[in-house]
Amino acid sequence: MTRSRGLAPLLIGIIGMLISSFVVGSFVADNDWNPTTLVKFPEQDPAALAYAEDLLGDIVPAPGLGHDGKFYFVQAMDPFFLDPDQHAIYLDRPTYRAQRMIYPLLAGGFGLFSPGFTVWAMIVVNLIAVGVGTWLTALLARELGLPAFLGMAFALNPGILVSALVDTAEVFAMLFFVLAAFMILRDRMLAASIALTLAALTRETMILATFGVVAYLVLTKRRRPVHLALPIAISGIWWIYLRWRLGALTDSVQDTQAIGLPFAGFADAFQRWLNPLEPADLLMGIVLVALAVIVPWRAIQGRSLVGLMAAGFSLIAIIMSEPVWLNYFDSSRVLAPLITAYLLMIPFPGRSSSTTTVMAPNRDRDEPKQLEEDPPSADRVQSTRGMRRSRE
Repeated sequence: MTRSRGLAPLLIGIIGMLISSFVVGSFVADNDWNPTTLVKFPEQDPAALAYAEDLLGDIVPAPGLGHDGKFYFVQAMDPFFLDPDQHAIYLDRPTYRAQRMIYPLLAGGFGLFSPGFTVWAMIVVNLIAVGVGTWLTALLARELGLPAFLGMAFALNPGILVSALVDTAEVFAMLFFVLAAFMILRDRMLAASIALTLAALTRETMILATFGVVAYLVLTKRRRPVHLALPIAISGIWWIYLRWRLGALTDSVQDTQAIGLPFAGFADAFQRWLNPLEPADLLMGIVLVALAVIVPWRAIQGRSLVGLMAAGFSLIAIIMSEPVWLNYFDSSRVLAPLITAYLLMIPFPGRSSSTTTVMAPNRDRDEPKQLEEDPPSADRVQSTRGMRRSRE
């Protein structure tokens, strides 16, 4: 029985990877198995198209300006920006794009892979990350007193599916997000800080998850270790390095074009969804706005770790500009943490809700203190179980 319970999260992870692989494989197969199908090199940018053709030969151009996968490919060719005049000049906003370094670093083999190998690696590493992220989410669900099948809250998250389809970094960002939450509930705080750092270096908005963790530790009266500053410190060091390497390509003004006045972006996009009617974009927009309200409210009420980690993305939803809201394949990726967090806060029948054990402030880890809480937090119940397992 114990062995089958241990295998369940792994099987969920494999299923998640297979689903994503089928969807992605279908798109690539429709274009004679040309991996550039997902990179989306732009038809309307002759210079970028020539750059891609020079490195890869036969490519499948995308309509209009393509999508973000083309920028990750450029970064994968030179992840440390050692020769920005050869590669980084093809980034529309070099400083902004270059913040997201983990995915292209891995897909490009630290800059050692050939262009042809890299374009396939961008697909493969994302599919592996879907499987690992789904497995970790299943483990996290178990830690929260939920059934393992809720690990599919990772693989079936629309933002994750879209990310795998357009060669972008959200899959890895969410993987590190989930890993950080799992490590915290197991009371492995240094590992959680490292995971949060990797998340922030994968997608800069993930720094908000760190503030959510701090809020959780404050609400549950737990110690806030100094290494929780790692995500901010390491991201800051990378930012300084980019300013140095990119030189004249640095343009801080452009870095803010994805944000605007509160609610203005959603309101403008809403009008365009209605005329002409765009049902998929409209539905996704409405769902995401609802989650932007529900997730932080439920997170604070129940002192939910994953909810508080995702709550900062509600702020992003408020100031997100119209171009980001307009298409579901953009909005779902940016706000993906809200979707997974909501599903992991479902009051599932049988979920633990009894007396909680939390770490008393400023006490040693081996001296837990029993506190009666009303209402109790399922996150903290499971966190205590993790601590007991660690000591054993």
